[in-house]
Amino acid sequence: MSNYLFLLLLLACPLMMLFMMRGMHGGNDAHTGHSMGQAPKDPSTRWDARDDRLAELEREVSQLRAERDRHGTDPR
Repeated sequence: MSNYLFLLLLLACPLMMLFMMRGMHGGNDAHTGHSMGQAPKDPSTRWDARDDRLAELEREVSQLRAERDRHGTDPR
């Protein structure tokens, strides 16, 4: 009986790891359209999206700084 319990515990760890990793990667495939190990077919779209997001954040930061200067508050 103790041999079966030991075998069950020995197999439980790798099986749980497989199920958990499958669940983590399974959710990403549906959202991104590609698996974790593969790059998108057109890598320029990935970089363009990052560049657009960076430009948007830089505009937002400059707007916030201008608003802060108008109010005369300096957090430093």
